[in-house]
Amino acid sequence: MTGDPPLPLVGPLAERAFYVNEFAGHAIVVALPPEVGPVGEVRAVLTRAAATLAGGGSRLVVVAGGPDVGRFAAALPGAPSPLLAPSATPDADWLADLWLAATDGPAVVVSDPSWDGPRTVGLAAELAVSLRALKLVIADPGGGWGLPPRSFADVSTHAEAYRSQLARRQGGAVVAAIEGALAGGVTSVNLCQAVDVDSELFTFDGAGTLFTSGGYLELAPLRVDDLTAVEELVAQGVADGVLRPRDRHEVARLAVTGLGAKVVGSGHLAGIAGLEVAAYADQQVAELSSLYTVSRFSGAGAGGLLVDALVERAAEAGLEAVFAVTVSSAAGAFFVRRGFEEVDQDRVPPVKWDGYDPERRRQARVFWRPATITDEGF
Repeated sequence: MTGDPPLPLVGPLAERAFYVNEFAGHAIVVALPPEVGPVGEVRAVLTRAAATLAGGGSRLVVVAGGPDVGRFAAALPGAPSPLLAPSATPDADWLADLWLAATDGPAVVVSDPSWDGPRTVGLAAELAVSLRALKLVIADPGGGWGLPPRSFADVSTHAEAYRSQLARRQGGAVVAAIEGALAGGVTSVNLCQAVDVDSELFTFDGAGTLFTSGGYLELAPLRVDDLTAVEELVAQGVADGVLRPRDRHEVARLAVTGLGAKVVGSGHLAGIAGLEVAAYADQQVAELSSLYTVSRFSGAGAGGLLVDALVERAAEAGLEAVFAVTVSSAAGAFFVRRGFEEVDQDRVPPVKWDGYDPERRRQARVFWRPATITDEGF
C-alpha cells in the first residue's frame, strides 16, 4: 500500500452509515477491466470502500483484468492471493472455492488472465449471479449513462435509450452485463469510473448510474424498528434546509402516522412522509408533512410514490384536500409536478401557523391538491 496517496472520506459520515446498513451482510461484486485509470488512486479508492464494507459485515469480490491485479489484491484488507479465473465458464468446483474465499474473509480478488475488458465485465456479471450478490459495480472509463450521468435507470422502461448510448462500451459487454446480472437476480448494477467506486457506493448523489429492473422501492407503514432511521432522515432533511426542526416526539408522531419508501430486498428506508389529519379534522383537509427522500432514490420515484399514496389515503378518509408547506424551491417544483397548485398562506387552516417560526413563514410556500379519486387515477 506504500506510495498510494491517502484519500479523504467521500460524503458525510451519515451517508456512509446509510449504505453500510443497506449493504450489511451482502456480497458486492466490482468489475475492474484493464483500463481503470490512475492505478494508485484506484487502489486507494478500493481500499477505502473495502474497509467500509468490511465494517458492515459485507463481502467484496473484485474481478480484475490487466497487470495490476496483484496490486489491487494487496490493497484490500484481508484479501488472500487472487483466485485465477478459469478460461471457460466457471464450474461448480471453482465456484465453491470462490464461495469459501468470500465466506472466510471480507474481500476476494478474482484475476481474469485474459486481460480483456469485455471478458472481465462479463465474468463479473456471471459471478455476481452465482454469488446471489446484492450489487454489481461495473467500472468503465466512460462513467455512468448520460452527460451528466443519470442517477437512476429502470431497464424495463429505459432499455432503448441506454442500449443505444452504451452499445460500444467494452464491446457491448456493459449492456450485456447489466441486463444479465439483473435477470439473474442481482438487485442493482452501478456503472461508474473506477476512481468513483467509493462515491458511487457511499454517497446519496452517487457518481454514476444505478440500474434496476422493475420497482426498486416499495411503500410500507413505518414500524417502531424504523424510528431511528426516521430520526436520521429527518435530521438530514433539516440539515439540507428542506425540513423544519422537530423534537423527538414530533418525529415519533410522524412515524406513527406516516409511510416509508423502502428498498426492495433490504427493506432499508429511502424516504418518509407523514399525513397530519387530526389538527385539521374540522376543515376536512390534511397536511403532507416531512416529505424527505434520499436523493439517490428520487430517480426511482420515491417522492411520487409517497405523495400519491398519502393523497389516496386522504381521499379514502373522505377528506377534501391535501396541502404541503415548504421553503425549498426544488420541493415546490416537485409538488407542482405531482398535481399541486401553489396558493396563498391563508388558504390553509390558521392553526397551521400557531407557533410557526416567523422567519421561516416569510419564506414558506403553500401547495394544495384536491383529495379525489377519478377513473383516471391521480
